[in-house]
Amino acid sequence: MASADDVVAAMCERYASAVNANDSAAYAKLFTADAIRIPPGSEPEYGPEQIRQSEQADYDQATWSIRSGPLDALHLTDDWIYGIADLAGTTVAHADGTQRTFNATKTWLLQRQPSGDWLIARQMWNLKP
Repeated sequence: MASADDVVAAMCERYASAVNANDSAAYAKLFTADAIRIPPGSEPEYGPEQIRQSEQADYDQATWSIRSGPLDALHLTDDWIYGIADLAGTTVAHADGTQRTFNATKTWLLQRQPSGDWLIARQMWNLKP
């Protein structure tokens, strides 16, 4: 079995790959069927389709580019891992080319699927000043 650190590191890579491709369908595939994503200052989003739609709305406004790396990981049970990741990103607005940089800390509750894949069951994050 992979270590919790390895699972969170792999999710950081998969997460960054989907975001850097600005691919909301690939992004949605990172989440379990009953996933809940809670953006800062927003209402929770339920399930991969609602999460995909919200993510696509972001990509419709700007091109996103991020770097993500693990900060901590805790194996809760054989099928659950709590992970914390650091994220640094840039957006470039489609309308006028305005560039914005940001930093965030992501927290994930990852669940192992019957296939052996690890997916995000819960996600929330904060933006850093």
